[in-house]
Parts: sequence; structure tokens; C-alpha cells
Amino acid sequence: MEEQLLRQLISQGEGKHIEFKSAKRSVPSDLYETVVSFSNTEGGTLLLGIEDDGTISGIEETFKNKILKDLVSSINSTDCINPPLYLQPVPVQLNGVWIIAMQVPVSSQVHDHKNVIYIREYESDLDITKQNQRVSDLHLNKRNYFTESQVIPNLTMEDLDEKLFDKARNLIRSNQSDHPWLFEKNKKMLEDASLWRKDFFTQKEGLTLAAALIFGKDTTIQSLLPAYKVEGMVRKVNKDRWDDRITPPLRTNLIDTYIGLKGFVNKHLPEKFYMEGDQRIDIRDKVFREVIGNVIVHREYSSALATELIIDQNQLTITNPNNPHFSGPIDLNSFNPYPKNPNIRKFFTALGWTDEIGSGIRNTKKYLPLYIEDAQPVFIEGPIFKTIIPLHLATLKPYAKKWLNWLELNVAYTSHLEISLSKINIDPELAEASWETCLLYLVPSWTQKGTKLSNLDWPKNQPIDEDTIKKTPSWAQKSTELLHKKVRYIIAILSLTAEPIALDDIMTAVGYANKKTFRDNYVKPLEQLQWIEKTNPQNPTAPDQKYRLTLIGKMFLGNQE
Repeated sequence: MEEQLLRQLISQGEGKHIEFKSAKRSVPSDLYETVVSFSNTEGGTLLLGIEDDGTISGIEETFKNKILKDLVSSINSTDCINPPLYLQPVPVQLNGVWIIAMQVPVSSQVHDHKNVIYIREYESDLDITKQNQRVSDLHLNKRNYFTESQVIPNLTMEDLDEKLFDKARNLIRSNQSDHPWLFEKNKKMLEDASLWRKDFFTQKEGLTLAAALIFGKDTTIQSLLPAYKVEGMVRKVNKDRWDDRITPPLRTNLIDTYIGLKGFVNKHLPEKFYMEGDQRIDIRDKVFREVIGNVIVHREYSSALATELIIDQNQLTITNPNNPHFSGPIDLNSFNPYPKNPNIRKFFTALGWTDEIGSGIRNTKKYLPLYIEDAQPVFIEGPIFKTIIPLHLATLKPYAKKWLNWLELNVAYTSHLEISLSKINIDPELAEASWETCLLYLVPSWTQKGTKLSNLDWPKNQPIDEDTIKKTPSWAQKSTELLHKKVRYIIAILSLTAEPIALDDIMTAVGYANKKTFRDNYVKPLEQLQWIEKTNPQNPTAPDQKYRLTLIGKMFLGNQE
């Protein structure tokens, strides 16, 4: 876990998904209650060496390794947590002292600590063991949400591929030579990986859907999920069909599916190396290991829709059936990761193909700009989860001077606007487009989307087609001729805030005098839409307060999906 993320978590304070524990010389006695409550509810992050008020007290260095050892042995033992949770605590130095971070994903099973079941409510771990209805509801919710944990009647060890166990052990061994699964028989490995479980509602015990997906023979998987398939295509020249394709589509186990998708990407995208410290790293491998791991770990396997990976001239796009936790683009700076298939993720972590929960998105954000300069991935949550990896970039920066004149902004903000527009991505096919072509691409989309948002009160009768726009006098020179004044102010605010800027500066740049009216009519509605946000939301009246454009706002302004 990176220092920046840790400091961000500490600054948020304790809550439903964050817990601090003082731990100078030993594991706190109530830590395992919190581990269980996180796993039973929505997951969370435990930070040892942090006081309740957020003070970084640290762990005494001579006791650090003992605490780590005690944590791992206890969490992996049914005597402490049942079923066991295979978690990996991570020591990190912060302010010259050691702390231990441990991410606890939500589990598809109900766990207890010494026969006591806990759930997380607000900042507390609540014992619900004797509340039969709440325990029953907890089992039912997990059964309904996590289809991977469904026990499949009549699925037996004979339906699994024996060779895949050997392949899995070899992959695990290359990642962690002392992993406990290496020394267990096949059925015991499945039990410890929660791929063999008891369904307390049906009283059935046996192999789960996740077990079939990871270790099943092809005939087994196709019998259970006849519509399931994963497609890989290249569409650079032939846009209607493909230039290359994975043939036949992948309908096999998840281990070979990962290898097949990764090989297809490696075939069509170039290597690029980078020195990280004294290590030479293949950035392509770093980025797409995470991307493909995410696709497999988070797919909703009960869906009949295909997973599709498409490489075109400008981007790699993956669409994946999904059981969404919310809807919309994921803010890479503040998202709360939520695993869709925690047991599959746990197994892929053992293989070395995924790391801690949420790391796929964070690592893609970290390494993609090293592979494609200044590129940022886009992840959109919904019934179809969409991943967009830019392979070429185009931004609004080349249009900065025309943009400033068009919106009639104060020339003193030319430099700021240029920096701001450099952070707004547009369709790469517009990289060499004229100013007029750019406007014809953007203006209709603003109106089509803006009129659907009632709290913006977007003016009606704005031109949305090319012919109507071109009939407007001086449409490419003055936005005042093309856009209603309210729309001009909205676009100006969005254009200026991609680079953080103070409210007074925004008003000066657009030529608006009344602060209350400006805040009420423009700033607050854009905040409510989560298109802009304060840089210091905890202290709204801070003298250095600024506003910045969010990912949703950037996507609107640049007409991205």
C-alpha cells in the first residue's frame, strides 16, 4: 500500500470502512472482531499503529515481525476465524515509524471469531450471534449477491481437471514458495480457498461455481454456463469485423482464460520497459496484468452476455457483465473497492495475478502514464462494466487560445486555461482536427446531456445539429452567438477547474460580479452533480479553498462515454 493512499485513509478518520488500532508491541485483542465484521459487511482497511484520533504512534520495530507472524497465523486458522481468511498484512514506514496496513475484502461467506458473528455498523463491530433473523439475512444477502459461492448440486471432483491443480500449484510456487496450499491435497485446497463450502440455507455441501470456473473441465463449464464466453478482437483496419480475433472464443477455465487474454494483448501491443529503482520493469505487463486480472475477478458469471476485449487504433476497451455496486465512472482518487467475486480474487492473488483489493485500478492508474504518456484509464461501473485504456491521446490544449476568445474569458487566465484544457481528453480521432470540427463534436453533446439534468436548468432550444449550428452567425468565433449565457458560464467553469482554481478567480475570468448569485446558480448545482468539488471539503471556508473538475465533469466536457 502506497504512502499517499495511507495518508488519505488516515485523514478520513475511522468509519464504516476504516479502523485504527494502537499496537505498540502486540496484536490488539479486539482486532479479529473487526476483521470478521469487515468481511461480513462491506470490507474495509485496518491500520495498526494509529491511535483513534489519527495520531501515527507506530509499532516498535523489534516487535514488528512478531505481530506480522501472529496476524497471519491467526487469520489463517479456524481456531481464530472460521472459515479462515487468507489476508496479507503489509508493513509500511510512515513518519519514521512502522505501521501495518491490512485490507479486508467483503467475503461471500459468513465468518465468525471464536463462534461469534460480527457485522460493521458505523464505527462499531456489532455482535449479532444470538439475533437469528439478522444472521439469516446475512447468509441470504451473501447467497443472492455472490453467485460464485453457489453450491452446485452433483458437481464432483471428477468434473474438475486434475492437470489444472498442478498448473495452479506451479504458478503459486513461483509467486510464494511457502504458500500453505502447496502442501495440501486437492480437496483440502478447495476447502481452504472457500471453493468447497456448506450452504446453510439448503444444507447442501460441495463444490461451488467458483471451483468449476477455476478448475473445471471445458465440458463442465459449458454445461453449467452454456452462454459464457470471452472474446478478443483487433479492429484497426476492418472496423465492421476484425483484423485478428481469438478463435474460437474462450469458454474455458479462468486460469487458461487469463493466459489467453494476456497473450492476445501481448501479441498486439508493444513492449515498453521502465527502470523502477534498480529494476527493469515491463510496463505493458504491469498494466495489462492488472487490467485482465480485474476483468476475470469482477465478472458476473451468471450473465449470458460475453466479455469483449477490443483493440482499435486509439484505445483498448473491455466490456464485462457486472453486478454493479453503483452506477457511473469510478473516481480513481477516492473510490472504495468492492469485490464482486472475493473467492476468485483470493485465488488469483495466490497465483500472483491480482494483489490486494482495489490494487488493479490503482496500479493501472500508476503505470499506464508510463506506457502511454499522460494517459489515464477510465473505469465505468454499471450492469456492463467498461474499462477504457487509451493508446493514443488527444486533449483540448491545442485549442486553448481559441477557446479563451470563444468564451470571452479574461486574457490574464490564458496560461491557466492552457494547463486546464491539457487535462481534458477528447476522442483521439480529433488529434489533428480543426477548431470548427472540434466544436461540432462537442457542442451538440453538451446540450443533449445537459438538458437531461433538471438541477442545471439547461436552457432549451440550443442548437444540436451541424446545420443549425452553422446557420448561427460567428458560431466558431463567439460562444455568445451560439450558446445561451447560462451555458457559456457552465462551460467556462468546467474549462477552468480541470486545474484547481479559487472561486474569485473563476468569477474574474468569466466577468461575473455577484458572488452569491454565481455560487447559487452555477457552483452549487455543479457540485450537486459532482462535476466539480472543493479541494478542501472538510473546511469549506478555508482561505486557500479552490474548486477542481471531477472525472464526471471531465467526461462531460470532453464528450467521453
